[in-house]
Amino acid sequence: MEIKKVTRISIFIDYDNFSISYSKINNIKEKDITIWDKLNGLFLSYYKNKFINNEFEAMEHTGTFLCVGISDFLVFEQEKLNKKHFQALDRKLGFIIRYGNRAPSKKDKKGIFQLGKEKGVDAEIICQMLMGAFLDHYDACILMSDDGDYIPAIRRVQEYFGKKVIQAGFHDSKLRNQAFGHIPLEKMSADFHELEEVSENKLYG
Repeated sequence: MEIKKVTRISIFIDYDNFSISYSKINNIKEKDITIWDKLNGLFLSYYKNKFINNEFEAMEHTGTFLCVGISDFLVFEQEKLNKKHFQALDRKLGFIIRYGNRAPSKKDKKGIFQLGKEKGVDAEIICQMLMGAFLDHYDACILMSDDGDYIPAIRRVQEYFGKKVIQAGFHDSKLRNQAFGHIPLEKMSADFHELEEVSENKLYG
């Protein structure tokens, strides 16, 4: 079958939103998450199976923007380990790391390390989404977040630029209801095998 149309897809992931929800649902620690290596293929495969209903359309992955918060001053050893973890993700095929800020980390009264809350990550993702839509870098995007702060951005990307936004998240939300479609991660097993992984070199035909 001759390919007559290529749909360009970008992926935007709010790191904390994903890792906290995934860890809680699967009862594991953030550092033990191993799904990163195949996450792109899983999301793209799901899009192909659910939103492309023909044989003449192929997909092109235009990049995955993984946005994380990191402190300006790394005081605790755990923070330094987190930075190394993010740097490792940046080297994975298809991932582009973008940094927001993070409030200072601290130890609670029991001496347990508490990572500071991220700041500016949603703003960074919104900027990347809007800029990509304006510059026509993608035809559709997958947004991994349950945060309602993205609703205005989704509306503008879809209504003004004519792009499709697929929301991936772990629970029903107002954000999910605003998107063109959604990926219900709360219904998936730990390895997301229900998304039917397809290697990226097969997405073009």
